[in-house]
Amino acid sequence: MQLKNKILLLTALLLGGFFLQSCSDEDENTPSTNTIDPSGCYVTQEVIDDGEEIETITYVYNDNNNIITASSVVGTGTPSTTTFEYDGNRIVTATDILNIYEFKYSGNNSIPSRIDIKEGTEITGYYVIQSSGSNVSEFEEHDLTSGDDIIESTTTFEYDSRGNMSKVIASELDEDTEELVPFLTFEGSVYDGKINPYNSSFVFFFMDPGNPSKVGKENLVSGQLNINGLGDLPLAASYEYNNDQYPTSVSLTVPGLITQNTTITYDCK
Repeated sequence: MQLKNKILLLTALLLGGFFLQSCSDEDENTPSTNTIDPSGCYVTQEVIDDGEEIETITYVYNDNNNIITASSVVGTGTPSTTTFEYDGNRIVTATDILNIYEFKYSGNNSIPSRIDIKEGTEITGYYVIQSSGSNVSEFEEHDLTSGDDIIESTTTFEYDSRGNMSKVIASELDEDTEELVPFLTFEGSVYDGKINPYNSSFVFFFMDPGNPSKVGKENLVSGQLNINGLGDLPLAASYEYNNDQYPTSVSLTVPGLITQNTTITYDCK
């Protein structure tokens, strides 16, 4: 993976939190990632401009306010569509042009403990989610295509008292040493205290190949990245909001590396 893509992956993650944060009725500081509230604003479109290309993502919902299709198109290219099936409000399968994703849950949790990735009938990889209390503490990506079970990457998380990420460490497999090697860390310092529009669903994870998730409680304003070979880098984001206090415009910068602007459209109920 190229360095810029690695940085985009992490910063996209940090802007929205982590799509696999658990929910708990007992913890008011923990965002509920899969509890569907009939009121509120639902993301219907994102337009993401990184200065090199523009991606437009469109979402369609069912009567229960669950996303059933998400379509992405870059520039004037061919749209790529992912469909979702549910059992109640829990995703059970997601299907795109290449893979079927099967979600497995522990007990009554609304967040999966494992997601199998299938090509046809063959499982080619899977994700494993570890939790500590009401928050995900580790996310692992496994690859099975070689015949061996290889951990491709891990991400560990720490949280502040409000349920926002205070520290993230991302590691990936070094093919030469066959060991997981940290390639960056992040420490969040300021969040906006306003509504993260992706808080009701982790469907958004599937629609951005450089984004593990967009779900979290609040929106990141500033933090510090440390990237191997580049040292410490400040990350800053600014927002414009609608009358319901949902962000409609997001500007993200890491000086000298990234400038990304996102426009968000909603259906508010």
